[in-house]
Amino acid sequence: MRTIASEAQTAWRTLLGFACASLTMLHPVAAAESPPANAAPFVTAVRQFADQALAQGRDVYGKPTPLFVDGLNVDTGEPVKWKWADGKEWVLCNLANQQGLFRTLDGLTRLTGEARYRDAALETLRYAFDHLRYGTQNNGGLLAWGGHLAYNASDDVFAGNPGGKGRIHELKCFFPHYELMWEANPKATQELIENIWNGHVLDWATLDFNRHGSPDQRGKLWANEYRGGEVFFWGKGLTFHNAGSDFYFAAGMLTKLSGAPEPLVWAKRFSQRYVETRDPKTGLEGFQFSQCATAWCDDVGKVLGDRAQYQYGDDFKGHHVVEGTLFPCYGNTPLIEPQVGRLLLGEALSEQGRDFTRHAVEQLIAWGKSAYRAKDNAFIPMLTDGTSMEGYVCKKDGYFGPKGRVLKAGHPGADHLWVYALAFRLSGDAFLWEMARNIARGNGWGDIGESPKVEPKLGLPKDSANPRLLFAWLELHRAGGNAEFLKQAEGIGRNILKQRIHNGWFVASPRHVFCRLANDESQALLHLAAAQMGRPDAIPAFTGAEPFFHAEYGNSTGRVYDSADIYGKTR
Repeated sequence: MRTIASEAQTAWRTLLGFACASLTMLHPVAAAESPPANAAPFVTAVRQFADQALAQGRDVYGKPTPLFVDGLNVDTGEPVKWKWADGKEWVLCNLANQQGLFRTLDGLTRLTGEARYRDAALETLRYAFDHLRYGTQNNGGLLAWGGHLAYNASDDVFAGNPGGKGRIHELKCFFPHYELMWEANPKATQELIENIWNGHVLDWATLDFNRHGSPDQRGKLWANEYRGGEVFFWGKGLTFHNAGSDFYFAAGMLTKLSGAPEPLVWAKRFSQRYVETRDPKTGLEGFQFSQCATAWCDDVGKVLGDRAQYQYGDDFKGHHVVEGTLFPCYGNTPLIEPQVGRLLLGEALSEQGRDFTRHAVEQLIAWGKSAYRAKDNAFIPMLTDGTSMEGYVCKKDGYFGPKGRVLKAGHPGADHLWVYALAFRLSGDAFLWEMARNIARGNGWGDIGESPKVEPKLGLPKDSANPRLLFAWLELHRAGGNAEFLKQAEGIGRNILKQRIHNGWFVASPRHVFCRLANDESQALLHLAAAQMGRPDAIPAFTGAEPFFHAEYGNSTGRVYDSADIYGKTR
């Protein structure tokens, strides 16, 4: 028996077909190009996934819309649902988490000439601009998207903390596909980027900002005065680089798309604030450029202030111990995404973006020269002045871990190989190649050679299916043209076809239950096919974004991440 939902889905697909046909007339694309034989299986797999996403991944829950759901159960086709403490389940549509899907759909159209993929993404974005903005105040407002806010397709309302009522705007290394958004609605895209800055920047003179924002009365924006000044000042926000990178990426892209110079000026100032945190002895950069007086240093909020100062300061007398002088600040390897944002922005802006490329290259070199140990392929935890914290045992509970936690070195993997390969391609700096070589050897992947001109001696495991490693080999191939790197990427691509597809959906392994529609696998295969066709620049760049939704779930004692608690679920 057909359900009401399936009938609504059928009706919506019919309407969508007419809409996509109309959009194709407005946005004609080149005639379809048949991929070469070696690329055909990869294009076919991505096309099958995209066709299924268009057929089964649209919003038919509550009021049907052109939106996509975030993910699906690969066995049942049911959408990913978020359960609140009251037992209610919501189907989430989070545009920030779907940027990889939009890049896949756009890239598939660019590569094949089939307009319906990009058209579907464009219609989604146009609908979102018309219906998913809030706090307009006559200037467009913000989108209901990001780390803590989404659209609930079940009840046609916004979903966020606490209890589904909060409206917290947060972007952390999402790096949206602004080019496609601009094509969908230039005015709305400009308003959105301006309102992101307007809603997060607390003090334009120093660029103090909060990672959590909300719509605010429109101020002077780019006409504000900038003073700068010393970093590690006491401010009102937590100036995390994984949030700040989304702001300078957005402003830089606004200049590229609109031609207006002012956003780029502020984007460069923003990136420069992190540069100003670098210790002169090591060049290592801080994850924050300020201190926050209202941050909780303990679990109960009795102690407020700088959380690193509270937890580590007593044991490192004579050193400047604040959150912005910890390396790495979170985890045991440095976060690559802000540097990727800089590199991609530099590439997109060409001559105008040289500062962003330089900032990233300098920082990656500092990581390698000041904090990397080649003999065991490890990044050493330290203060940015070079003082090692390896082996340090936490003396008290705090934000960075419980009492007794031992700080250990972390081992870079495919992510770091990729970012070093990308940075080398864009800069040609020999030390970046050396770092890529060390990381590859340290992980047992063979020797990439002393330079791009030397024949590599690679030895990947035959079952390797890591999309990030595939991207790393593609970057090394683009950097020097050596066919061996493309051959290794093809091997990983074939393994993705064997290991990471279930019922036409991309999954992390055959045991995983859910497919996130914005996934690395579909983008990796598309980029591989583009490289095989000699068209690596034909499709949108891979940003390395790791989508997440972080909110209260069910009867849990706190917030959880969908990336772990839903998409990490296995049979």
